[in-house]
Amino acid sequence: MPMMMEDYDDLFSDPLPLPPPPLALGLPERLDELRSVGCCRKIAWSKMGCIAYISANGKELHLATLQHHKKKAIWDLHLHEDPAVAEQIIRIFKGRELASLSWNPSGLELVVADIYGRLAICTIFIAMNRLMVSKVWMNDLDNHMNALVGSFWLNVKKVMPLYRSAVRQDGQWNYTVTQQEMKGPYNPWAIKTPLSAMVVVSRGGSVRLLYQGQDNQWQDVRHEIADLSTSNDLLTHAALCPDRGDSLLLAVHTAGNQLRLYRATIDWQQSTGKDQIASGPKISFQLLETIDDCCPMLDYTAQNQETYVLPSSEAQMSHLELLPQAADPRSKESASPTILATFSYLPNQYSVHGVREQPYTILSRWVMRNVETTLHTAFGSLTSKKSNSPVRLKESAALVRLQDVRVEHVAIDLQQIFLSNTIAVAYSDGSIDFRDRFTMQIMATDEELDKITSLIQVGFGFQAADPCLHVALSPNTCVKAFFGHEHEPKMGNVQSVNCDLDIQDSIFTEKATAAFVLHNSMAGLNNNNNDDLLLTMQDYMTQLPNDESRAQRNKMEQDFLRDLYRTLSVNLDQSTDPQSDKLLRNPMLQRCLSLQAALGNRSDKEPRSVISKVAWVMMNLRMIALTFAFAFAKTGNTPEGSSELSKPEILQAMIGLARWSMTLTDYIVDQLLELKRRIDPDRGFDMNIIQERIRATRSPALLLLLSSTARTFLRYNCRGLRGLSTLSSTHIDQQHPHSHPSALLPPSHALSEIFASAHLPPRALESLFLETDSLVKHAYAAVQPTISEQRQQALEREMLLSGEIPEALWGVVERVVARGGMLERVLEREGVSEGELFFGGFEELGLEEDRRTREWWARRTVDEVRKIVLRERSTDVGEMGLSDLKGTLRLRTCARCGAVMEDLLPVRGASGWMMNLQRTCFCGGFWMVQ
Repeated sequence: MPMMMEDYDDLFSDPLPLPPPPLALGLPERLDELRSVGCCRKIAWSKMGCIAYISANGKELHLATLQHHKKKAIWDLHLHEDPAVAEQIIRIFKGRELASLSWNPSGLELVVADIYGRLAICTIFIAMNRLMVSKVWMNDLDNHMNALVGSFWLNVKKVMPLYRSAVRQDGQWNYTVTQQEMKGPYNPWAIKTPLSAMVVVSRGGSVRLLYQGQDNQWQDVRHEIADLSTSNDLLTHAALCPDRGDSLLLAVHTAGNQLRLYRATIDWQQSTGKDQIASGPKISFQLLETIDDCCPMLDYTAQNQETYVLPSSEAQMSHLELLPQAADPRSKESASPTILATFSYLPNQYSVHGVREQPYTILSRWVMRNVETTLHTAFGSLTSKKSNSPVRLKESAALVRLQDVRVEHVAIDLQQIFLSNTIAVAYSDGSIDFRDRFTMQIMATDEELDKITSLIQVGFGFQAADPCLHVALSPNTCVKAFFGHEHEPKMGNVQSVNCDLDIQDSIFTEKATAAFVLHNSMAGLNNNNNDDLLLTMQDYMTQLPNDESRAQRNKMEQDFLRDLYRTLSVNLDQSTDPQSDKLLRNPMLQRCLSLQAALGNRSDKEPRSVISKVAWVMMNLRMIALTFAFAFAKTGNTPEGSSELSKPEILQAMIGLARWSMTLTDYIVDQLLELKRRIDPDRGFDMNIIQERIRATRSPALLLLLSSTARTFLRYNCRGLRGLSTLSSTHIDQQHPHSHPSALLPPSHALSEIFASAHLPPRALESLFLETDSLVKHAYAAVQPTISEQRQQALEREMLLSGEIPEALWGVVERVVARGGMLERVLEREGVSEGELFFGGFEELGLEEDRRTREWWARRTVDEVRKIVLRERSTDVGEMGLSDLKGTLRLRTCARCGAVMEDLLPVRGASGWMMNLQRTCFCGGFWMVQ
């Protein structure tokens, strides 16, 4: 028995260390690829919101976008495997394996490279999941020496507005905007048109400048920087960034662990006269510094002596980045350009050191300093003028090594964000660190209550999820798209990860709201897609406590929209000096309205809020007003003295817009009459009854009438409708009975029928809105001594954000809807009875949640941009039968609001303004081809 007990002693001795967690499948192969060639990004996310990724077989290009599903109330990745795009890419690259993807700064052009350095530039064509190949560079031979190790898109010459922080003062968050000019070099021909240019570096040391010339055609020039004498001279990684004097810095790493820093200067050689012809750009390089043994520094001393620390020399370079000069927030000086490299190590399955091995990554940095060199004072005696002072030479550049940072994870991706002040480091376990560029330390949550700089500082971050090998960050860095060995793209968004901050805390919600305003303001001014921010904000709002979810959501939504309108300088008060032209040209108004409509319309299971309906109608009114403005404008493409409406196809496009506009105005009048019927003649006018009715029915009619911005759009569109009515009557009257029918006659008859069947003519509607304008002006003038201009603007904004009528306009409501009021007088003047409007059908507007409206939309497919029915369910062919009014249809769907439009491709001779208006949804969202 004692012998047996001795045999079991080992079971109860000190526990053996657990083995390290298993590595992600495919990680060794992915790390080998990162070490051998620096340009191998398999998934890329453009600032327009399009995600491009390479298929599992490595030969096809697929696209994806974020899409909101109202039925499920969720966002997900809409994967679109277009066979036409895949076949085109396979044909261009002859079935060779694709190596890397890269979007240009505008997010509209994508460069695709294969493993032999062949390149193709693709352009987004109308929809986010449709690409058009615009240029191809092919090599005759399959030569690995041409494989890309680095690429860089040149910046566009513009001043970028930035919101660096939000500071709370006197109970209000203030967002200060600054400006920063993007550094050159620039494409000199990209002055009036957005022309691109990029630099690519090959393994064999060839640097190519690809650029679009004055004729919009792609061209290229080449320069050799490496003298290949041995295999150690082959390049493995290259990185570029802009430098002073419109030059570029180029850092390259060789197979022999040598790090070189060059300065590249581009001479574009533009012609200076009409008779002079430019010979094309030339690139010159100056070698600034060379580091022969580029590897991590010596290991730090382990605090636990029993734990063996592997030598850093076993780690190999996997990423190389060049960070441009940036402003240091801790000082008034600018930080110098910095080389950032990652060295990763994966343990062997057999322990060579007899210890437990863990994978790790080392972040190494070299900062560029300008060094002033001098000669010995003895050289001064060689000149005729004797001098004891040292002889100063020209400044030279030197690389100064900074302290390394070691991370016990394997880095698979690096991305520069926030103007290269922050580095996002993605790891194979699915986690992402955001590190300060100046210290390389993780950006921790700042508990300061009065200053917000980002969602990261508030306490948001990516949590470790599924292991991944490839990852890309969204335009505003709050959503990631990734895939692993199985090659199935997934997504995840930042969430509150700080345990010290309770999500139920109102202070935390206030800080999160300010951060969302800050990010959306920057996205709006820089024309970035903000679907990722909307996704993250809606996800956060669903995590609010159930008992107070509705109240907190409404408060957060109103606080967010209030600050966003104010920060982007969107003036909603048009009562004093209405300026329809400025409203039409203001893209920030569309941005704010789009977010307002989306936040109040999350799913089909929840009723849409009244402020969401108001925003949705205003976006449609803005789109129709823009269409009318272009249609009535005189252009050089039309006969002298005529407008775009002299073209039959343009006049045909006005039919749906005119019918929808007349239906909307009828709906507004009908809803106002319904409010009038709620007033008890014996009790007199009671504003509380009006407010309760609006809350119960969520009808936007009265708010649309009282809001000066919405009323400006309505009045503007009434002028357009009046013009269409006159024009259609003129075409019909001028048609001679014995002459050949004009192509303008059919759309003119259709428009004439619309206006004839309307309950109120455009002239009467315009009069209604003008009289309301007068009443509102007098109401504000009556309280002007106690209400300032800023307060008046705030009242107009609060009316749209809360759905409540301000007390200053209660008298206007009474004079409009009360018995014997303005509305009754208009109807009597036009001879219209209330019954005609009461039994009218307004299902086409989609503003009510009744059964008739749901059935109407369930049976039809509607082009919500042109306002025409494309397809409807036929009762004659069975329950599932569909009759296409235009034959086989190809549709587009808005990724944000789900609106549908027919996929119309440009044709020769078509009006460019019409196609430009239809490139995006009326909500500003981008299309996806179904």
